[in-house]
Amino acid sequence: MKSSYDAIAWVYRRHWGPFSARLFMPVLERLLLPHLPEEGRILDLGCGTGNLARALWERGYQVTAVDVSAGMVREARENAPEVEFVQQDMRTFKRREAFHAVVAMFATVNHLLTVEELRQVLENIRESLRGGGWLLFDFNTSDGLRERWNGMEAVVEEDMVVISQGKYDVERGIATTKITSFRLHGEVWVRMDTEIKMRGYEEDEVRAILEEVGFEEIALHRTTGKRGYGRVFAVCCKSGCA
Repeated sequence: MKSSYDAIAWVYRRHWGPFSARLFMPVLERLLLPHLPEEGRILDLGCGTGNLARALWERGYQVTAVDVSAGMVREARENAPEVEFVQQDMRTFKRREAFHAVVAMFATVNHLLTVEELRQVLENIRESLRGGGWLLFDFNTSDGLRERWNGMEAVVEEDMVVISQGKYDVERGIATTKITSFRLHGEVWVRMDTEIKMRGYEEDEVRAILEEVGFEEIALHRTTGKRGYGRVFAVCCKSGCA
């Protein structure tokens, strides 16, 4: 399956991947890792270029990481060769009672554009967790997308230029990011364009779906500050959690 992330996997590994690991590891250390056994098995959904998966492996966990993008998985395997990477759509991936925990970070679930898709992924996650297993994911609310996805940013380095332009469609509730990248190959600049869409989810909506699917001990943590406005961390567990 071709993914919109294939075109930017190389820059994601260099720029956004390290940023995401620095941003989210402290959250995992506070909300998730204390619940897990040493060398526990963790599933990383929407793993990108494997930066977070690598950080978890370095802490002694057994990690399986999934991403739909062939380009992202290729970069991830170079970045973290010890981790098991699987190229598959998260809407279809599941391994019955295989994991102590599942993480889906950096707005992974916002890429699911319907409630039905979100419910299916959460059902698959619950089936993939062992009894007492934990789930941690973050999501952007509609307000967060409206606030933070209207604008432009650029990354400029000697061998690359990346321009991202975000726009939020209020009527459809969809945020679109158009990314144009230029990469220097020898003496030639190569251009690639891609487009990424996201849907905002509300806290009450997410809590209701988690309850319907059968998760327990549901806690939602809303971030503060303009940079993280509208981002929520959800942590919950499958029946049997201590």
